[in-house]
Amino acid sequence: MPSATKLFLLAKTALCSPSEFIDRLEAILTSKMERYLAHSVNYEAVTARDALQTCGEIWRQDVDWSGIAEIEKEVRKRMQSLESIAPFTIKHHGDFSLARTCFAVCRMLKPEIVVETGVAYGVTTAFILQALRLNEKGILHSVDLPPLGKNADVFVGYLVPPYLKNRWVLHKGTSKRVLPSLLPKLGSVDVFVHDSLHTYWNIKRELNIVTPYLSRPSIVIADDIHDNKAFLEWATHVRPKEWIAFKEEGKDSIAGIAFFV
Repeated sequence: MPSATKLFLLAKTALCSPSEFIDRLEAILTSKMERYLAHSVNYEAVTARDALQTCGEIWRQDVDWSGIAEIEKEVRKRMQSLESIAPFTIKHHGDFSLARTCFAVCRMLKPEIVVETGVAYGVTTAFILQALRLNEKGILHSVDLPPLGKNADVFVGYLVPPYLKNRWVLHKGTSKRVLPSLLPKLGSVDVFVHDSLHTYWNIKRELNIVTPYLSRPSIVIADDIHDNKAFLEWATHVRPKEWIAFKEEGKDSIAGIAFFV
């Protein structure tokens, strides 16, 4: 999308929703600051498969992978139909190894409440919802403020099949505005997935906000943790039962997973 169009949409947001404009401006500025102020972390990362093996050892069970091929096929099919009409870049697609990890975690833990920040077109969202459908329990609360684009709101979760949406509640807005009011209503969170703005300030803020609401047992997954120390600092401070950094298969990225028992 031409930058002029983005500027027009941003200016329109300033008139229609000043709070959203402030949030978007903050995201732009902190992302730029991150390039100069953040310090990357060289994690000793394992494979996603090894991370799940550790998860299985902690919960003493194997992953039931039935149903995952079905949702992966459906999501890839929907990706093809999206290519020519996508209002914002498809680089926002979640990595499939991350999505499979979220599916596996939800199949093992069988959560009542899952919260994710960041949806975009909904790769990870679809995998989580498929796991909840197969579990026959659980609700996913997703928090998302989509990138600027014409009719971008309509395309949030585009990759999620309609038959999975009965267990999905989508909250529009940034996590810093939505989570403080949402989490007290939920009471507790069994699985939390961070996949929104990956700046130091936003990752740390999200993890700190959700920590008091994490149930026992619970799991936290965070995408793109390698560009700053937010996840490392949080994990060192809260001291979960165990935490692991793992390599994503489809992109040059590191994710983190923490286990609370």
